[in-house]
Amino acid sequence: MDLIIYYSRTNNTKEVAELIAEEKNAELLEIKDKKSRSGPLGYVIGAIDSFRGKKTGINYEKNDLSKYDTVYIGTPVWASKPTPAIVQFIEENDFSGTNVVTFATFMGSGGEATITAMNNRIKDKGGKIKRSFAFRMTGNDKKQLVQEALNDD
Repeated sequence: MDLIIYYSRTNNTKEVAELIAEEKNAELLEIKDKKSRSGPLGYVIGAIDSFRGKKTGINYEKNDLSKYDTVYIGTPVWASKPTPAIVQFIEENDFSGTNVVTFATFMGSGGEATITAMNNRIKDKGGKIKRSFAFRMTGNDKKQLVQEALNDD
């Protein structure tokens, strides 16, 4: 059984996570930021917090990651970095021996830098990166992107 973990502000990452879960018949785990990130001001503050590497309080159902075959972790790209909520989740969890697939959603740029930052943090926590994807959301069919990305699995 696989687990899809995600944080989403505008539902783009949520939709991709749901599509991956559907394709993989996997469980979903949403990470919720205790800090409001809604609206234009929430976006700007979120980008600044990401850029500065600020921590944030999060809510989620605790899970033993080692019981899953593969754990997928998804985040939107903010200032070419993963969101504070996903960084906090990675910091709070033990990835020892866990197979991980990371993914990021973005509108402009920064997908590769975000993936690299996530992968480095997960490796530091003992995780094994199997693969990574970055999905540009503008003008693309989410379902097709997910199917193409998972085609090699």
